[in-house]
Amino acid sequence: MDIKFIWSGNDAKALVYYITDYVTKSTLAFHDMFALAQQGVKSIEQQRVTNSIDNAIEKSRKLVLRCYNMIASQQEVSGVQVASYLMNYDDHYTTHRFRNLFLISIENYLQAELSKARLQEKDIDEERLEDMTTPIDEEQEEDTKQTEEQFLLEPT
Repeated sequence: MDIKFIWSGNDAKALVYYITDYVTKSTLAFHDMFALAQQGVKSIEQQRVTNSIDNAIEKSRKLVLRCYNMIASQQEVSGVQVASYLMNYDDHYTTHRFRNLFLISIENYLQAELSKARLQEKDIDEERLEDMTTPIDEEQEEDTKQTEEQFLLEPT
């Protein structure tokens, strides 16, 4: 058994990096995945000749699914992963429960509230405009003349 005391923080960081890199390494190299994806594209192109009715979205979906299946079929799976899958265990562990957040409905709600606020502001502005354009009767005019302050501008 190889036991080593970790003296510095740099050694600890290097060890953590090594362990995580080792645990998360892919069994397929990039060039292997690329070749498998290329096989998926070729099989979709051969199928396209026989069925040209599909729209672009459906063709794209089939292409991505075919490429994924080609890569996943070559991926090695450990015994622990197989047992976990067969026993319906979770594939991840978290300390929190997550909720779905529907951003489109939130955006629609905020847009509706903004429209309401703009309409209310517009109504208030129209009321102010009506108040400003209503004619002043003689009594109001005399009252305003009495309460108005007179300002004289004098040169300094």
